[in-house]
Amino acid sequence: MIAFLRLTRPLNLLIIAGTMMLMRCGVIGGNLERGLNQLVSEVGDVTRDQLILPEGYGPQMPLFHFMLLVLSTVLVAAGGNVINDYFDTRIDRINKPGDVIVGRTVKRRVAMTGHAVLSGLGLVLGAYVAWRSGLLKWSAIPAFAIGALWTYSTNFKRQLIIGNGLVATLTALVTLTVGLYELPLLQRAITEGWVVDLPNGDRYPMEPYFRELWYWILGFSLFAFMSTLVRELQKDMADVKGDEADGCRTIPIVWGMKWSKAIALTHIAIIIGLLLFIRSQVLRDPLSYWYIGIAIIGPLLLSAGFTYQAQHREEFVRAGAVMKVAMVMAVGYALLIRFIP
Repeated sequence: MIAFLRLTRPLNLLIIAGTMMLMRCGVIGGNLERGLNQLVSEVGDVTRDQLILPEGYGPQMPLFHFMLLVLSTVLVAAGGNVINDYFDTRIDRINKPGDVIVGRTVKRRVAMTGHAVLSGLGLVLGAYVAWRSGLLKWSAIPAFAIGALWTYSTNFKRQLIIGNGLVATLTALVTLTVGLYELPLLQRAITEGWVVDLPNGDRYPMEPYFRELWYWILGFSLFAFMSTLVRELQKDMADVKGDEADGCRTIPIVWGMKWSKAIALTHIAIIIGLLLFIRSQVLRDPLSYWYIGIAIIGPLLLSAGFTYQAQHREEFVRAGAVMKVAMVMAVGYALLIRFIP
């Protein structure tokens, strides 16, 4: 049982669940809280605690349904991790022989059955949440993810560029999914009428600012996409021996290690450039300035340095681990949004 659990990569699953919760509570809930703080600053003679909020003010998905959505995403990802290890056994025997699980501690038919059960449950839960939310079209999200993960493991992983792009797209979809559910429901709630009452009898109808919320969601999704591209490339450079033996056509194998490093470093430079632009033009408060500079750009620069100097597998693995830290810290910024002036 423990061996099968290791196949699902529980740490990555926890990051997925935490990311979705932070998108809901930090990005959407935090921006709604910012709206109230701005109202308080405009009125001037009232405190935040004195505001009388409309019933249901906040993210609109019922918490139970949202947790089912998170569980659906986690189950689909877990099934994808299992099937990826199932088809990567030959590669892993070369790259990390001590970590091979499928065919040793977990039988191959057990791994395949586990993939089917996890993915099936994820699909059912995702379809149920989409139906209950009145957004049945989004039941296509888990179906797409399951198909993409299977195709990646069986085919696209061994093809040039397309495999990396598919994994990056699925990572970005984790953050995007929250917006695809919450924002239409939020728009529906505000359209029906959200009014904040003040103790003196004044009333302030809440104005929809969905464009700004979409900018936040898309910004996190873009970071997830580009940073995942870098991390996948770092993994390809680490696993080049096993990938080559299995007939994969990854960037390090086809274009060489120098080009691979150059592409990874270019992407990191673009990410840092975008963060610096946002920090100087949009998020000018001291909290954002220091957090972005130290907690996000710092690990990105460190990962870039490790990538540039790396010669052996362990060094590329270390560069990828630091990149993961940068990704986690970027998601953690969502906790600070409610405190931005």
